[in-house]
Amino acid sequence: MDIVNLPYKKFGIEFDGKHVVLKMLYRDVKESIKMNLESLALLKILLEQSVIVAEKINKKFKKDKIKVYKIKDIGTVFGIDGRVSIGVLPADENRIASILIGFHKDDKHVSIVLKPKKIALLCIVISKIISENLKLS
Repeated sequence: MDIVNLPYKKFGIEFDGKHVVLKMLYRDVKESIKMNLESLALLKILLEQSVIVAEKINKKFKKDKIKVYKIKDIGTVFGIDGRVSIGVLPADENRIASILIGFHKDDKHVSIVLKPKKIALLCIVISKIISENLKLS
């Protein structure tokens, strides 16, 4: 399922029966990271936290004109063949606080910036994938 599907920017998630694959395309750079369900659950928690942080930053900026100047690091999740890092970019006069998702694999790095609403939708999709494929022993 694609969360973002634009000609120059794509971000999606799919389950291949064994692993979850996060896929990203930004301009001409295409990358994917495989994860097991446990790593995906941790990713979901960090993504939810990033939405909360971004919305707090947006509220402070809109209401009180308090400006944040640094990227807020949320965390990193290690997948099977790479890692995914999450940060929150600050708000300013031109844009709201947004979530930065970076894929790091070998010596290649690619990132994408998404709005909190897209990340919230991704969290729901992740919850559905986990709940449908969870086998507790």
